[in-house]
Amino acid sequence: MSRADWSFLEQLLEEGQGYSTGVGRVWLTVLFLFRMLVLGTAAESAWDDEQNSFVCNTKQPGCTAVCYDKAFPISHYRYFVLQVIFVSTPTIFYFGYVALRAAKEEEDEEKKRTEEGGGGGEVRERGGVKKNEEKKREVRKGDEIEELEEEKGGRKEVKALPEAPKLKGRLLCAYAASILLKVLLEVGFIVGLWYLYGFVIPARFECVRDPCPHTVDCFVSRPTEKTIFTIYTQAIAGVSVLLNIAELLHLLQLAITHHLEKRYAQEQYTFPGIARV
Repeated sequence: MSRADWSFLEQLLEEGQGYSTGVGRVWLTVLFLFRMLVLGTAAESAWDDEQNSFVCNTKQPGCTAVCYDKAFPISHYRYFVLQVIFVSTPTIFYFGYVALRAAKEEEDEEKKRTEEGGGGGEVRERGGVKKNEEKKREVRKGDEIEELEEEKGGRKEVKALPEAPKLKGRLLCAYAASILLKVLLEVGFIVGLWYLYGFVIPARFECVRDPCPHTVDCFVSRPTEKTIFTIYTQAIAGVSVLLNIAELLHLLQLAITHHLEKRYAQEQYTFPGIARV
């Protein structure tokens, strides 16, 4: 992969980090460190001799090849690579959507500042306007903003509406949909591997297939090592599923909490006397 491709992925990750949760960042760490890194360094060498070292006790031409095809319709290593690619695809698409949305919002803000500034004067003061906007955003940070109101000679402390989180509306729906899709893909690949091979690779495989003249025994190279890698990859896949489910529950909790806080703050702002006991 070229440096430009890596730069593109880095840009997507930077744009998407602010629009994901802490659990999502943990999932990305698990994806890169415990899956992609292991697949790229250790797992590939465990299957690099799988077909050459697949030996059958017959000299019938073509028998070994058809028996290997029957025993392993798809290479474990290629299956694991496809699993990682398909599972990470929803996240990549979501980060791309976030990047496009951020670029569009930035363009809209730029147009709005241009219209309000009135041409050339605004161009000279653009840096100051941008700094003021950043300061305003920093002031608005936090879940609650305290406002002071003067009423009948006294000062009353009223809490304004909490700031809406970044994950809301279409972004929240897209994020939740990407997580749900990841769960379905992950579970599908785990079940598919169990259906094809199971999680334990036997050392001996019996084959009855044309052009083999009779039942022949074929032997797999390093079955224990391959079994360990298979169990490891699916255990990490199980951890990924648990993280995704935890993130869905976390998103549900955030949505409910923000709704209740907004409702309480609205009541307190509209009827400030109710908050006092």
